[in-house]
Amino acid sequence: MMRSRAGGNFVPPSAPSPRALVIGIDGGTFDVIDPLVERGLLPHIGALLGQSARAVTDCTWPAHTAPGWSTFVSASRPGGHGIYQFYDTQDPGYGARVTRSADLGRTSAWDWLAAQGRTLGLVNIPMSHPPAELPGYQVTWPLERTLRHCRPPSLLRELAAAKAHFQSDLATMFRGDLAYLEEAERNVAARVRSVRHLMTTRPTDVVMVVLTEADRVGHHYWHFGEPDHPGHRPAPEGSGWDAAVPRIYQAVDRAVGELLELVDEDTSVVLVSDHGLGTGHHALALHTLLEEAGLLATAPGEQPEDGAASWFAGAGRHVDFRRTRVYMPVPGSYGLNVNVRGRQLRGSVAPRERERVMEETAGLLAGLTGPDGRRVFQAVVPREEAYPGPHCGRAPDLLLLPDDESVLPVCDVGGEVWRPSPQTGLHRYRGMWAHRSPRVRPGRLPGTVALTDTMPTLLADLGASWPPDVHGTPVQAALAGDVDIPPADPRLSAVRADTGPGGAATAAAESPAGTEDVYTSERLREMGYL
Repeated sequence: MMRSRAGGNFVPPSAPSPRALVIGIDGGTFDVIDPLVERGLLPHIGALLGQSARAVTDCTWPAHTAPGWSTFVSASRPGGHGIYQFYDTQDPGYGARVTRSADLGRTSAWDWLAAQGRTLGLVNIPMSHPPAELPGYQVTWPLERTLRHCRPPSLLRELAAAKAHFQSDLATMFRGDLAYLEEAERNVAARVRSVRHLMTTRPTDVVMVVLTEADRVGHHYWHFGEPDHPGHRPAPEGSGWDAAVPRIYQAVDRAVGELLELVDEDTSVVLVSDHGLGTGHHALALHTLLEEAGLLATAPGEQPEDGAASWFAGAGRHVDFRRTRVYMPVPGSYGLNVNVRGRQLRGSVAPRERERVMEETAGLLAGLTGPDGRRVFQAVVPREEAYPGPHCGRAPDLLLLPDDESVLPVCDVGGEVWRPSPQTGLHRYRGMWAHRSPRVRPGRLPGTVALTDTMPTLLADLGASWPPDVHGTPVQAALAGDVDIPPADPRLSAVRADTGPGGAATAAAESPAGTEDVYTSERLREMGYL
C-alpha cells in the first residue's frame, strides 16, 4: 500500500502504517475551523474533513480538559469514570490533590485494545500520568514536574538523541507573557517531531497524540481578534496577536499534514476535541457571592487553613471552613460542595441538613444575571442527577450548568463579585469530531454526536470490542452498511470502586494533606485555571 502526501503525490511508506491515528485538538471547535477552511488557511484539515464523517460533539459538564479526555478514552460520562477536574473535588481536607491516571474509575479503550492484541503509541493525552503497563509506548501528560512520564523509561533520552526532544505540557504552558504565541507554534512542531520519530521507529497498531496549544492560545489571545470583546485592545504593531487564533490553527494544520504523511489510505484517522472554545467576558467570584449570602465565611490571614488549597486565600483573607456551609472545591469545576460534618475535615453542616442547604444555594444562583443582563446558569443540579454512575460520590454536590458560557465561575476570595475573566477565551460544551476510513461514510452529520460515542465508533471500525457497561455506542450513521459491529464483551468490563485500587479514597490516603505542588499550581494559575 502506498501512502499519500498532503499534495497528492504518493511515496513508499518508511514504516508500517498504524491501523488507526487519533489526533486530539484540545479546545478544537468547528466555529473556528470552518471559517479558516473556507479561507483556504487549513488545507490539510480541510481535506481530511472532506473525506470524513464529521459532527459537532456534546462534551461534558463541566466543559473541561480533565473530564473531556477521560470521557473520550473511556466512552463513559464522568459518573462512570470519576474524573471531574485536574484536582480531586471531594478532598476531605479541602486540599489540592492532583488527579492521576489511576483515578480513572474504570478501564479505558487502551485496556480493551491491549486485551485484544493491539499495540499502542500514546503521546500527551491529558490525565494519562503515570504511564500504565500497556503494549507499545507512552509519553504521558503529567500534572507534576517529573522526567518519569514515559514508558519505556528510556524514551525521553531516545527522543533527545534523535533531535526530537519532548517537553511535558505543564512545562510548555502559557506563563503570562504574550510572546508565548511564537513558542506555542514551536511547541506544536516539536510535538510532531517526537511523534514522527516514534511512529517511524516504534510502529504500533494505534497511535494517539493530543495537541494542546490551540486551547492555550485561545484562552489568552481571543480578545485581540474580537473587536466587540469587552477586553479588546489593538495588538501591538507587528505582533500578530490579532491573528493568534488563526495562526495556531495553521500550526496545527501543518502538524496534521505531517502526521497524515505517515499513514496509508487504509488507516482510520480521527480528529477530535475534548470541548470547544469561545469568547470569555466575565469572571464570577462565587466565594464572594456566597459570603454575601451568608453561606461562606472568611477570616483575616494571607494563608489558607492548614491543609487547604492555595485558592482558598486571597486579598488578605482566607475561607474559614468552620463557619462555612458551601464552597467551590476546585476552580473550573463548575461545582459546589456542602461542608458536611463527618465528610469534610471542618464540616459545619449536619448530614441531615445537606439537602436543605443545597436547595438554599440553588435558589440563590438560579435567577442570577451577569453584567450583560443574561442569566448565568440554566440550572443548578444535584450530583445524583448530573452524574449518575458508580463514581457520583467523587463529584461536587451541586453542578452549575452554564446558560452564559462567556462567564467563568472562580474561587477568588475578596474583591468584587464580578470582574473581567482571567481567560478571554473560555471552554464550550460543544466540541468537534471527524473520522476518515474506508469503512466510514463521508459527510457532515445532522445534529450532534455524543463524545462518548466517538471511541466506540473507532473500535467498531477496527473490528474491536468494548465493554457493555459504558455509555457510548457507535455512531451507526457514520459507518458503512457492510461494517460488522462486534458485540460488547463483558470480559473487558472493570469498574473500580471508590475505595479500591486507584479509587479516590485510596489515592487521597497516599497523598497527605498540605502537600500542594507549588510548581503545578503556579503553572495553572498563570494559565488562568486557578
